[in-house]
Amino acid sequence: MYWRLSLQKEKKSAECGSVKSAYWSEILARILLFGLRTSTSHGTLTKRARRLEKASAAMDNTWMLLVCFVVLVSCCSCADDERAIKLKPVTAALHTQWAQTPLIMEAAEFFYDENPGMFWSFVDRLRDVIGTKSRTWTEKEQHDVAISIGLQLLSPVKQNFLTFAMALRYYSPRIEMYRQILLSEVSTPKGCKDVLVDFGGGLVSCGVKEFADTLQTFDASKTSDRKNPKVISVDHQYPGSSSSATTVMVYGNLLSPVFYQVHELIMSENTDFRFVFRHHLDAISSSHYSKVRIPGYGVELAIKSTEYKAQDDRKIKEGKAGDQAKPEEEAVDDELDTDIEGFDFGKLKSRFPQKKDQLEQMKSFFLQSTGTELQQLKAWQFQDLSLQAAERALKVAALHTGSATDALRTVRDISQNFPSQAPTLLRIPVQELVKAEIERNREYFAHYHNLEHGSAALFINGIQYDTDLLDTFALFDKLREENRLMESLHSFGIRGSDLSAVLELDLRPTESAKYGVDIRHPAVVWINDLEKDKRYADWPSSPRELIRQSFPPTLLKPIRRNFYNLILVVNPANVSDSRDILKLTESFYVHRLPIRMGVIFVTNSDAKIDGTTDASVAIYNSFKHITEQKNGATALSFLTDLYTKAVKDGQVVADEVVKYFKQKYPQENPDAIFGPDSVYNSGRNDGRQFIEKLNIGEPPLVLLNGVQLDKSKLTADEFENEVLQNLVGVYSVLQRDVMSGQLTDHSNVIEYLMAKPHIVPRLNSLILDPPEFRFLEFGGKSLDPEKYTFSYFEALKAEDRTATMVATSFYLVKHEEEEAHPVTMWVVADAETPAGRELMYNMVKHSKTSKNVRVAFIFNPSETESIEKGMQLTKAIQVALETQSMSLARNFITKLLKEENVAEIATGTKIWEDFEVNGMDMKAFTSGLKELSSDFLKIHGLFAREELNLSPGENVLIANGYIVGPVKSDFGMDDIALLEKYIESYGATKLSNELHRLNIFRTADQLSDAVMMTSTLLSGLGSQEEAKKRTKVQYSEMAHSVINIEQRDTDSPSFDITFIVDPVSREAQKIIPVLMVLHEALNCRVRVFFNCKDKLSEMPLKSFYRMVLEAKLTFTENGSIAPNYALARFPALPQTALLTMNLQAPDNWLTEATSAVYDLDNIRLTELVDGWGIHGGFELVNLLLEGSAKDAATDQPPRGTQFVLGTRNQPEYMDTIVMANLGYFQLKANPGAWILKLREGRSHEIYSIASAEGAEKEGSDEEQQRVVIGSFNTKMMKIYVKKRPGMEREDVLSEKKDAVESEAGIFNSISSYWSKDEHKSASASDDVINIFSLASGHLYERFLRIMMLSVVKNTKTPVKFWLLRNYLSPQFKEIIPYMAEHYGFEYELVEYKWPRWLNQQSEKQRIIWGYKILFLDVLFPLSVKKIIFVDADQIVRTDLKELRDFDLEGAPYGYTPFCESRQDMDGFRFWKNGYWASHLGNRKYHISALYVVDLARFRKIAAGDRLRAQYQGLSQDPNSLSNLDQDLPNNMIYQVPIKSLPQEWLWCETWCDEASKAKAKTIDLCNNPLTKEPKLASAMRIVPEWNTYDQEIKRLIDEFYAVRQLTGENAGEPVLREAVPEDTFGGNDADNEIPVHSTGHTHEHGDEL
Repeated sequence: MYWRLSLQKEKKSAECGSVKSAYWSEILARILLFGLRTSTSHGTLTKRARRLEKASAAMDNTWMLLVCFVVLVSCCSCADDERAIKLKPVTAALHTQWAQTPLIMEAAEFFYDENPGMFWSFVDRLRDVIGTKSRTWTEKEQHDVAISIGLQLLSPVKQNFLTFAMALRYYSPRIEMYRQILLSEVSTPKGCKDVLVDFGGGLVSCGVKEFADTLQTFDASKTSDRKNPKVISVDHQYPGSSSSATTVMVYGNLLSPVFYQVHELIMSENTDFRFVFRHHLDAISSSHYSKVRIPGYGVELAIKSTEYKAQDDRKIKEGKAGDQAKPEEEAVDDELDTDIEGFDFGKLKSRFPQKKDQLEQMKSFFLQSTGTELQQLKAWQFQDLSLQAAERALKVAALHTGSATDALRTVRDISQNFPSQAPTLLRIPVQELVKAEIERNREYFAHYHNLEHGSAALFINGIQYDTDLLDTFALFDKLREENRLMESLHSFGIRGSDLSAVLELDLRPTESAKYGVDIRHPAVVWINDLEKDKRYADWPSSPRELIRQSFPPTLLKPIRRNFYNLILVVNPANVSDSRDILKLTESFYVHRLPIRMGVIFVTNSDAKIDGTTDASVAIYNSFKHITEQKNGATALSFLTDLYTKAVKDGQVVADEVVKYFKQKYPQENPDAIFGPDSVYNSGRNDGRQFIEKLNIGEPPLVLLNGVQLDKSKLTADEFENEVLQNLVGVYSVLQRDVMSGQLTDHSNVIEYLMAKPHIVPRLNSLILDPPEFRFLEFGGKSLDPEKYTFSYFEALKAEDRTATMVATSFYLVKHEEEEAHPVTMWVVADAETPAGRELMYNMVKHSKTSKNVRVAFIFNPSETESIEKGMQLTKAIQVALETQSMSLARNFITKLLKEENVAEIATGTKIWEDFEVNGMDMKAFTSGLKELSSDFLKIHGLFAREELNLSPGENVLIANGYIVGPVKSDFGMDDIALLEKYIESYGATKLSNELHRLNIFRTADQLSDAVMMTSTLLSGLGSQEEAKKRTKVQYSEMAHSVINIEQRDTDSPSFDITFIVDPVSREAQKIIPVLMVLHEALNCRVRVFFNCKDKLSEMPLKSFYRMVLEAKLTFTENGSIAPNYALARFPALPQTALLTMNLQAPDNWLTEATSAVYDLDNIRLTELVDGWGIHGGFELVNLLLEGSAKDAATDQPPRGTQFVLGTRNQPEYMDTIVMANLGYFQLKANPGAWILKLREGRSHEIYSIASAEGAEKEGSDEEQQRVVIGSFNTKMMKIYVKKRPGMEREDVLSEKKDAVESEAGIFNSISSYWSKDEHKSASASDDVINIFSLASGHLYERFLRIMMLSVVKNTKTPVKFWLLRNYLSPQFKEIIPYMAEHYGFEYELVEYKWPRWLNQQSEKQRIIWGYKILFLDVLFPLSVKKIIFVDADQIVRTDLKELRDFDLEGAPYGYTPFCESRQDMDGFRFWKNGYWASHLGNRKYHISALYVVDLARFRKIAAGDRLRAQYQGLSQDPNSLSNLDQDLPNNMIYQVPIKSLPQEWLWCETWCDEASKAKAKTIDLCNNPLTKEPKLASAMRIVPEWNTYDQEIKRLIDEFYAVRQLTGENAGEPVLREAVPEDTFGGNDADNEIPVHSTGHTHEHGDEL
């Protein structure tokens, strides 16, 4: 660690001796450096210091620390009595909106997610701990009990996950979800604590006695109106509980002895009920006094520009600052003691309590000596800062064994405090060895991982994670899933470095591995042939043209080879499906694209009809005839013209086809072509045979080189793009093939393409795209051979049963030799049925031809009662496997499975000996058959029923754990071959080869077992996540430039984490602290490679940052969670710098400040009245429910459609509007069970919900979906809607001609992201003036209030303000209701979370600009037809009704052009030159301070979607959209027209001359780039009435606080409300209010607008 000692500032008393304190400071610092295993440049030391350093090198580190401490403290103690300067820290914390949830319940949910059975094991052990006497359990006690039970039930690695889950408070939302379900769905009797049992139909019981009585008398069959309580996916069904249709819901408190009495009663009763458990929280008194503080987010303090002063000049009153709620000061001070320049002052104070004052002085000295004020660096000094930061960290790592963790901490401290740390790096020389190694590694990163200098990449076990979108809760899920795989591999003997090698294998198939079919079929009618047609004769024919560079570059190079073969499979009579894709295919031909095109017609297969009676046959016959007589292109042209001219009402009939054919070809004989004796009738069924044999589905279909394109993209809008995208993939593969020499000039291209491994004889959706991917779970422990009986097997857990089946399986293979088989197939079938025998027979035949497959049988008897005496064929097969060699058994079984032999055995015509194979030991077979126990059949049957969920007699195949089926009788040899190829494509062979190379297993069978049990898990088969792709991190070397931290436990599986990063980047700020926590919490090996960016020209980081994340919970002496838990701490900030606080939470969190005294948008610590500092208390207000919606028929977004989210008691709690962009929507929610449905009105009239992924149906109502939210993670939905009959031509955004929206419709919306607390009923009257505005920071909120007052004073029509909630301070939200009531206006607080798919902005000011323009179509309800945006710093001088009624002449919005009358500002009019001058032409550049939007027109032309699409493209360039809110609409002026408003609508002094001011209808306080005058000063000078308004508002605010103080409303105790509105669950407000401890208050702000 390095320190820059500010010796000139140091002031020590002369009483300390004759030695200068500066000299002593330098010497003592050197001793400290050695004691802390740190170093510095020898060139900067004095000779005397160097001699001391050399002598001290031989000292023991502990002794040096003691000497250092005593001397330095003595020096400090002899200083004068001047107190150490106390720096003002900044801290922040985030709480949930809901009350505390018990840790023991959170832990219980962890066990449930591990295994539902483990949950009940946890409950049983917890019962013994709780005992029979009720008492209060502290949080520490609950935590310790959970950990102690975890020691009994969990592996060491999973114990770590349990501790980490509780530190994350991961399961708190799920516990809150149960609380909300109870409140919303059950009528709870007053005083019902600990246990509540819901029998449904309103019948509930409380306590043991009442429950026992109800249980004895309850008869569900006699209660006609009874409805079962709704069961959700995370509910806990009692073990052994019946699958009865009668559900009984038990709500219980796991910390109450009363619950366990009810629990034991349930377990002992033999009732025909389905008992389900949920948590009951009301008995936990501690839950009512505090909210849950949570980690998992970042806090940034960004340095603000001071070019324009944007601070409020009103100071906090003396009394108010002291009222700021903050954490206990001593607790915060303790937190600030940790990690100050490498010293843990908290530990030093605990060891030396008598030196506490001197240690405070010492801490203050170090904080100030490091430079707490920002220093301006020269441009040349930036160049090597990244390398110098890496060098400092690496020096720490090199000093002493085991100090790599300190090096990582150094990187964290540098990146998170970079503005202050940068000057300390300047004197650090970078070693050439380090620099050279970093350079070589950078070349590797660029080549193998496509990383530019300065870019970051995070790999965990070879899986790459997006560093920009890293969410700690989502990461926890992924690590936990990965750990299950690691522990499985570890249990199979794959450990240590071998485990790392296996986890780095990329087993996912390549993109070209999409399966295709052979297109060489007579059903294809080819339109053209590039290799034979004369029109392509001038093209080159060599495949090498694919890799030859061309100018201009082109994808589809004109080459006379059939590289791209496009086949359309259509029913020609289905015009709507066929017309567009045929027309577009014709355009491909006309424009000479190098694509070979063909058509397959699927016609009516009825032999009785012909071309005169059926349109599909008529079109097929005419097409074939024209192709033979002319060519395919002429036939295609005939067909597309036919669709244009002969189709009526979307239908085509045979008569019209024949009639049109006669017009085109009058010389032909129609009867010979269309009649019953037509020569073309013989081939018309080829198309039907093609799709049935290949099993590719029903038309329309499109195949490219045999691979099927996305059927949903076969529309006029998307077909062309879908074809081109797939051509890109084929093109890249062909290029590789040419470069590798596989594709040459002599190759037959079609033969070559059809010989590709992904071309198969037949497709099968049951294998490739099942409704649900199902897998066996391996990893248990098998039965001992001597215990292989049904009674022992029945008692096993699921994974142990599977392990036993693995251990007792007998395999059929191609060769007897000892070799591994990467694919293991289990055939689960009933050999006593024809279907079962056919499947087994086909599988045995396949084992004879494939060297990669081994086959075993599991028998699933249809009739269990015949097991003892019957099923002789099944038993004979089993005995043959047990007593004969593999090849003899295979041949014998092959004979037994033939149907003719089965018939002869059944009739007694032949016996077993008649099928004897040469060399077979019949004596052993006969003996074995007599001695065989039927237990094996019972075991197989039980496994099939309970572990595979099969009915008796059902057949499935299991390939490497992947369960396929149930399969039908048409599952043949081609399907088996496809299944083998499918499993191999997911890396089974690659994994087998790697395990063979590692030489882990002694036998081939063991290796085959390992591949069977792990390949599908490792490859991510069935997963849609690209993150499953594994990559081996490639680097040059790691001798000098890498931080390497080994795992703590070498005997357990460990995560291999590799982070490539620039140490002075935003990724370092965010990810390094996460890695430190992961290393502490879990068993991880961490490697950090530096990808430094050299030759920097500016400060790479302009903010301070803290990642709030904890490895474990800490507690106070009284057992509560420590106050320093999950606290962001900034102990040593620049005191004079201007900073703004940003909370960087996961994308699905909506957060806001609970309250704030100081303006956190403009933090200058020297200006604080309170000497303590600032604490920010934030609240997680909502969890976002996101999704996409599409029309099931068109696969297009149902633009403008509204969805509603609510509960049973409050059906319309939140609503939203669907965007055209991706069909995206978002809804604010919180933990609970919600009901999602279409909004009453146009949305519900036109659409119904067809399906909803991520939801459960709500009862029998098809149009209501139940959405369960019980996690901090993102909840994503995919909804398909369908139009109701008769509504096919209707559009949600089109008004009904004869009626307006119904009263129950859009207008009465509860929210649409509007405040549920301050909402006023919106008026439907057109006379209401709707005004939209936003502000951030106290100054702009002051401007906003004045703007609102100026509007109200000058507008006679009723006014409603729509204010963006995201950045408003708590004070503003507190005062606005009072102001609205006083002046008689309405208001709504609207809110929208920036969508994750839309390119994010990092600066708060630019985010606020984005909100002004990007979400206008979804921020407001459809009932708002027009809205006016008015900037906060504007003064209105006229009635805005005039602007509302202004004729926009069809434009969606109207803006005022920039003034051009003030001539001295011409040099600043950027729109007069360059891009803007050429882009705008004669049009004006418009200012965004005031504009009016016709929202109906805006939505109708999809203006919002167009603006977002353009923004998405332009914002990729950081230099574009400098003024986002203005540049974007002006850039889109030709696509989204702007109506120019008269100039008098907006006047600002910067751009307009004084003469025009008199006519101004609004005055805007534009920044002046020439004078840079502060806003407040310009407001008071320019606008005479501004001061009057300002004083009036000030009096109103003072009155508000005086009234509140007088009435006692501000009691200092905030009220914790439930996560949904009070009236949701009935009852009065008091019943739903929970007092909580006062917490610190801050708020979010934006930069100056």
